[in-house]
Amino acid sequence: MAAFNLKAGLNPITTLLIQTTDLAQIQQELKAKIEQAPKMFIRLPCIFDFIELEEKIDLPSLYLVCHEFGMLPIGVKNAQEDHHELLEQLELADFGKGKSKPTRIPKAVSEVAPTNKPAIAAETLAAEALVAKKPVSVKTTVHKFPVRSGQQLTAEGDLIIFGLVNTGAEVLAGGSIQVFGPLRGRALAGINGNTNATISCQSLEAELVAIAGEYKLFENSELHRSQASLIQLDDGRLNIDSL
Repeated sequence: MAAFNLKAGLNPITTLLIQTTDLAQIQQELKAKIEQAPKMFIRLPCIFDFIELEEKIDLPSLYLVCHEFGMLPIGVKNAQEDHHELLEQLELADFGKGKSKPTRIPKAVSEVAPTNKPAIAAETLAAEALVAKKPVSVKTTVHKFPVRSGQQLTAEGDLIIFGLVNTGAEVLAGGSIQVFGPLRGRALAGINGNTNATISCQSLEAELVAIAGEYKLFENSELHRSQASLIQLDDGRLNIDSL
C-alpha cells in the first residue's frame, strides 16, 4: 500500500485582489473586515493577486500586515518583476499569471486555485453546446443527510441537501445550492465564477452566504432570519428575498 495519494480537490482559497499599494489603507480595510467575523480569519490561507496593480508593491510588508491579523499568505498570482526572489525568501508559492474571480471570504474563500480545469471544461462545454444548439447538462449532487458541524461538502455542479446544514458546517458548489431545511452554517455557490448560481433554503440562519465571490455575513443581522429565502446576484450584489 502506498504511503499517500495525491488528489486534486475543490478546497476554496481566499484571494486578496490587491488594488492599491497603500499598505495603510489595506491594513485599515482588513481590520474592518476581520472585526465583522474575527473567528473566520484565524489562520486563513490566502493568495495575493496583483493583476490590477501598475505600481510596485512592498510584498514583505504586505505579507507582515496579513500575519498581523492571523492570516496565512501561501502564494502570489500575477507576481511583479521584483517578486520572484522574494517569493522564495517568504516561502510563497507562485500561482502564475491570469485573470481570476476571487472568493472574498474566508476561503474559505475566495478562489478555488487548484481547480481551474473544471471551470474551463464547463465553459468549453457551454460553447460547444451553443454551437450545436444542444442543452448543457449540469451534474447535480444530492445529499440526503444533515451536514454536521465541522463537515465540508463540495459539489462540481448543483447541490441539493435534504436536511439541515449545521452551524460550523460548510457547503460549496460550482452551481446552485438548495437546502430543504435550515441553513445554519456557510454556503458558497458559484465557486468557479458562476454568477447565475443561487442559494435557497427553508430557513435562513446562516453564518455566511456567497455567490461567485460576493458574500454576506449574518453575525448580528436579524433581517430574513429563520425565513425561507432565495439568494442570488443582482447587478453584482447579493440580493436576498424571503419566500
